[in-house]
Amino acid sequence: YQYARNFLVLDQDGNTVTLSQFIGKPIVINFWASWCPPCRAELPDFEKAYKEYGDVVFLMVNLTDGSRETVDTASAFLTQAGYTFPVYYDTASEAAITYSVYSLPTTYFIDAEGNAIARATGAIDAATLQRGIDMITP
Repeated sequence: YQYARNFLVLDQDGNTVTLSQFIGKPIVINFWASWCPPCRAELPDFEKAYKEYGDVVFLMVNLTDGSRETVDTASAFLTQAGYTFPVYYDTASEAAITYSVYSLPTTYFIDAEGNAIARATGAIDAATLQRGIDMITP
């Protein structure tokens, strides 16, 4: 397996957050944008899993390019939809570049030791999300 590469994003309060600070727990990274219909389709499954798996870190990374997506448009979408999972803003595209995200959505599953175990490109269903979580949890 490949060790998960670190990146820097901003939390909802504008604070810097790095992937490395979550190593030690299983991590699901989902790259998404509110303008992306397949992303929107899979978000309810991520919300359900986030509420169910308290020991798994969900990094919902919004591709905040400043033109198609801004912190404001993404925040408004999240508020309207009522999602409670933590969202992080990739305003400098650092996370997307680090993880070679060329299409949305893209999801990575990282185990507690920091190994990137699996990657899914495109929308995934609840069963596929469950398989990924099962691969990174004891």
